[in-house]
Amino acid sequence: MALTITPLSPALGAEARGVDLRRPQDAATLARLKQAILDHIVLVVRGQRFSPAEFLAAAQFFGEPMRQHYSQYQLQGFADINVLSSREAERRPDGRPFLQGTECWHTDHTNRPEPPKLTVLYALNLPSQGGDTSFANMRLAYEALPDSEKRAYAELKTVNALETYVGRSEAPTLEADKARYAERAVHPLVRTHPENRSKALYFHPTKTECLIGMTPQASHAFIDELLGRVIRPEIVYRHKWQVGDMLFCDNRSALHQAHADYDPDEGRVLHRIILKGDKPF
Repeated sequence: MALTITPLSPALGAEARGVDLRRPQDAATLARLKQAILDHIVLVVRGQRFSPAEFLAAAQFFGEPMRQHYSQYQLQGFADINVLSSREAERRPDGRPFLQGTECWHTDHTNRPEPPKLTVLYALNLPSQGGDTSFANMRLAYEALPDSEKRAYAELKTVNALETYVGRSEAPTLEADKARYAERAVHPLVRTHPENRSKALYFHPTKTECLIGMTPQASHAFIDELLGRVIRPEIVYRHKWQVGDMLFCDNRSALHQAHADYDPDEGRVLHRIILKGDKPF
């Protein structure tokens, strides 16, 4: 079956069929898949059936894995794969499970000096209903801004930390991870994509300690107001997972948020790998 790539929405997202990433791929096929990620920001490769080792090998066609924080979620024997499992989620003080990725719109691991270029997800088990993930095209969000805001935002930089201590809910952090990833990272609020030179808004609300020159409180009010204005239905694609989906999200151009509208006891289980990026500019 020949490889086909089909857009999933006008804003972003495409699906690929007719490829089995358990097998070595020729250069032309990999080039088409990589270009589809650049063009569509989110690419889902349908119908994959991976062991953990096969998933890791397939992700490595697209880049070099980097170690994730929240190391309590590492898959045994595969330190570069984190398990996102609703059944195994930590509990909040009120007994509700902490479901990773549902807290806010975000892009992954902005507390790193060189944050990941791609997040790669693989769906193993899904609830009977709900549990989608939404993705927002932050190139379109940037392009829709008035020119005056584009000029002002070009000068703004965020200070990012693993824990920002501002009362925003994040996953429990192990002491070893706090020590290992204690360094702050400074990134532009508007980043330029290193491969296609597009510009996009770039931030993680719960990793942003502050914007340089602003207090933490003013910074978070600014981010919240900005998010409220730019996240519009016309720039969002909501992905309805199928078992066997391998999904690539270009963190340099998108924000994403998982939906908590499902029964966590049914088990929503994804494996996640992040691939090394470079310093945002």
